[in-house]
Amino acid sequence: MASLIARVTSASTRAPLADLLTAPVGLDVWEVEPDHLVVQADEAQAARLQAMGYGVEQLQTVDPYLSAFATDAAATGYHTAASLEQDLRRLADQHPEIAELHEIGRSVEGRPLWALRIGERRGSTRKVAFLGCHHAREWISVEVPYRLAEHLLQNSSSDPVQGWLQQGEVWVAPMVNPDGHEYTQTPPNRLWRKNRRRNHDGTVGVDPNRNYGYMWGTLRNNTSSHVPADETYVGPRAFSEPEVRAVRDLVARELFGGVLTYHSYSQLILYPWGHTTEPIRDAADLGEVRDLAEEMERSIAKVHGRTYTAKQSSGLYLTAGDTTDWTYGEYDAVSLTVELRPATWEEGGFILPAEQITPCWEENRPAALEFLQRVLHRPRDGVRGDG
Repeated sequence: MASLIARVTSASTRAPLADLLTAPVGLDVWEVEPDHLVVQADEAQAARLQAMGYGVEQLQTVDPYLSAFATDAAATGYHTAASLEQDLRRLADQHPEIAELHEIGRSVEGRPLWALRIGERRGSTRKVAFLGCHHAREWISVEVPYRLAEHLLQNSSSDPVQGWLQQGEVWVAPMVNPDGHEYTQTPPNRLWRKNRRRNHDGTVGVDPNRNYGYMWGTLRNNTSSHVPADETYVGPRAFSEPEVRAVRDLVARELFGGVLTYHSYSQLILYPWGHTTEPIRDAADLGEVRDLAEEMERSIAKVHGRTYTAKQSSGLYLTAGDTTDWTYGEYDAVSLTVELRPATWEEGGFILPAEQITPCWEENRPAALEFLQRVLHRPRDGVRGDG
């Protein structure tokens, strides 16, 4: 059965697009626009959508999409799990006075999860974390945090970086899901999203970004599914996955003041909440994170003219058990998700051409540094927000 990339529309009041995002129909949602969705679906799912009253326009089958974008050349410049470890070790070895490589856990298949700690002081109370690659197919989400670590170390003897590293610590974990990332190295598997957990029903994979404990399992919809075969399967219980437990334990130990997690694609800057359409109740917290996201949006646009849109996470779609709801909800950390290039599937979608790695990093550099600056200078006596 062929897998399709399809544009889904609705001209019927009995089948609004918003309902499709909450319906448990097993779709892989790629893009959400006011008047349409772009989804990956098989032919049976497409027929079911049409029967429900939706318009379904086939944009392309997945095989030619992969042939066009998932080429050998497209992999050039991207890390594998092994090459990332080598490069992180190299950075630590070149800067032993301020950089330490930590194994924070092991994946389902036993691969190490690496986090690079950068900073002159041990035990600082001012700490920031940057995470990448919860979702296997989002290769660019490895490269931006890795290049951030490289940038901080290369500029560690000059301000403003020197001042930041003297007063605080930066932890960078570019590949939270190494098993899934490794699985995507062959073109037929390039669009794999989840980890590689063997589920009880014979299917494979849990979505790591639905497995965190804050509001875990409170939704049963297309974007936070309880069906193991689905792309957004939340797992059998909160923190069931070793990759997610590794992040949990790191955050619990280090108590970061801010956590920024990278994903792709859509060019968005998302802030809590994801599990509800209600805004953060604490006005100061909401103002802080919204103002920061909007400043990052402006700083990105100044570099190459790319538009990234700041918005509440649930404004894209509702999710339960994601990283930033958890880090804000449990730890009051300033928490953002950046959805990187490109804007649309026609530009590659999850398979960003390798020649765009550098410009994507260049435009995100000032935004990452703004996040770092804001968090390190954040007052330490803020009141925890609630949802």
